[in-house]
Amino acid sequence: MFTLKWAWAAIAIEVGVFLSPLLHQSTLGALLAMLALHALASAIVASGSYVLLPHKYMRPRVTVWLLLFLFAFVAPLIGAVGMLAIIWTTFRKESLDGDRPEPVTVPLPEFDMQAKDVSRSGQGSIRSRLNSHVPSAIRLQSLMTLQAIPTRVANPILDELLSDNSDDVRLVAFGMLDAEEKKINADIQRERRQLDQAESDAQRHTCLRHLAELHWELIYASLAQGELKKHILSQTLQYVDATLALEPEPDAAMLFLKGRILLAIGEYTPAQAAIEHAIKLGHPLVSAVPYVAELAYQRRDFAQVKQSMLRLEKLNVASRTRAVVDIWTGRDNFPHRSDRNYLPHI
Repeated sequence: MFTLKWAWAAIAIEVGVFLSPLLHQSTLGALLAMLALHALASAIVASGSYVLLPHKYMRPRVTVWLLLFLFAFVAPLIGAVGMLAIIWTTFRKESLDGDRPEPVTVPLPEFDMQAKDVSRSGQGSIRSRLNSHVPSAIRLQSLMTLQAIPTRVANPILDELLSDNSDDVRLVAFGMLDAEEKKINADIQRERRQLDQAESDAQRHTCLRHLAELHWELIYASLAQGELKKHILSQTLQYVDATLALEPEPDAAMLFLKGRILLAIGEYTPAQAAIEHAIKLGHPLVSAVPYVAELAYQRRDFAQVKQSMLRLEKLNVASRTRAVVDIWTGRDNFPHRSDRNYLPHI
């Protein structure tokens, strides 16, 4: 910027020369004096412009400097002013760009797999195409689309089709459910064999944890009903307790799973204690607080339910959970109270 000021000063001198009495003299000395002052001003402007050029445009040095000098010398005043105006505009733009905020690193939002929002778009159309009045060929095609839907959502639909009037639909639905159950049971048998062969507490802990999760998957995927469900829940709780017994410090995920199992069994007080302990150990609130609210609802403690919903209101919850939160916090926009019945409730 200091060089740029010198160049502008040289132009000011050149303007002064053109406004001086030398311009009106017709002697040789006056001509030479004007040419010398004009050449000096052009040289200063060329030097200032050269210094401000990008490095890749500076070579060959002499040729580039002479080009700038001749541009300023041949076009008196106009050439120098034009060069410096371009340079000044460039500097001003760079100065403005430098005032812009620079990007900074921000932490990523917490992602909780258990709180992921499962898309349920299209389930209504699938159910309508599985209606008994629809031709069997279309119903069988619709059954195949259930493979792209999470098992927790698809399996209850398949379970309903086990009593369908069409033999083909019943067989396909039973086959899909049976294949899913066999897959999980095969994983359970593999983990049990590995548990029998475990030689250290670390290996036993890993096997017991996997067994607890696999047994819970049978419940979560709606593959066990009635007395079988109660038996599997009991087994799952045993594996969870055995896993926690091998841990020097209780794991938040295992405690949270224990709370969900106890909630499914109907033991609300120990379920509350397990989930709150998991929260203290760092389990994500976005997946734990809905169960705290559900436990409060089972106790008919509606004030506690609303407090839990106010906590969820500040979190990034799934859309279905958000709908429930809006109802409890009074943020819903349903014009008719009966419209709320279409939303899932705790």
